[in-house]
Amino acid sequence: MVFDPLRNAQQMGELIAEVTAEPLSLVLEKLEHERQHPGRTVADDFAARGGGPRYVWGKHLEAFYGSTSAFLYELAVWSRNSAKAQLRRWTVRHMSRRGEPLDVLGIGDGMGFDCLHLAQKGHRVTYFELAGLSERFARKMFERKGAKIPVLTEPSEIPHEAFDAVICFDVLEHVPDPPAMVKQIASYLRPGGRLYVSAPFFMLLPWYPTHLRGNRRFSGSLRLYQEAGLRLVGGRFTWFPVVVEKPAADGSSHASGWTIPIRLTAPILWVGRVAAWPFFPVHLLRRISNRRFESEPSRPLARSGAEAVGK
Repeated sequence: MVFDPLRNAQQMGELIAEVTAEPLSLVLEKLEHERQHPGRTVADDFAARGGGPRYVWGKHLEAFYGSTSAFLYELAVWSRNSAKAQLRRWTVRHMSRRGEPLDVLGIGDGMGFDCLHLAQKGHRVTYFELAGLSERFARKMFERKGAKIPVLTEPSEIPHEAFDAVICFDVLEHVPDPPAMVKQIASYLRPGGRLYVSAPFFMLLPWYPTHLRGNRRFSGSLRLYQEAGLRLVGGRFTWFPVVVEKPAADGSSHASGWTIPIRLTAPILWVGRVAAWPFFPVHLLRRISNRRFESEPSRPLARSGAEAVGK
């Protein structure tokens, strides 16, 4: 049987169970629960621990990141989502315009599915993630897929000006200092290199307690990237993703006509600086676009499984 955990629930569950030591039956129940109720696994576990306020950076949040397995379930289901699959395909098509394999760095790719997809398309990919369950999952998946993807866990290990492209999806809304991180990312790019980035700063909804309120000021703003010396060159009008480029040695960049729609939709995202609930349809769309695995658990979610995720 082909090893493809993005399609096969049993394979996904077995790999998660291997890195978490949780029973496979419970893992499969939690995966199905997350598919039906996206974001609830993380939100419920965060609430159950009662360690501090939502949307605020602090030691309680650092401790949560270091102890919970909930993000594995959220990431597994999100990686299967049709919108996320479209993002991967769009990114590959955009990178293909360069006409040759690229050196790509994946920052915060979690379980590693984006990096694996790019590697399978012929790019030379390096994966960076802080050490933890997601990184352990990615290592095991790369090994079983036979993908030669270097795994880095310390920022000091990342070489400067060594990459033609960096992907950073759904990361910046979680970090306490996005401007500093974007400047650091820019240092990894070669002149003419591009950052593919998406960051839903506006999603301060109950299902996303680890998104930081202090970052909402960046919603709909390109200044975050401009201050790091990066220029808008493309992307999707939804900002999923935006593509910004480090100018070439002669100061030139390669903008496309798609910069105009991105600028026109910026005012819609600016609303996220003051209100989150107008973006509830985005969460609803995420739920609707969650795809079933080819092999789902054969029985409905048991009461014990619901209790295990804080229901």
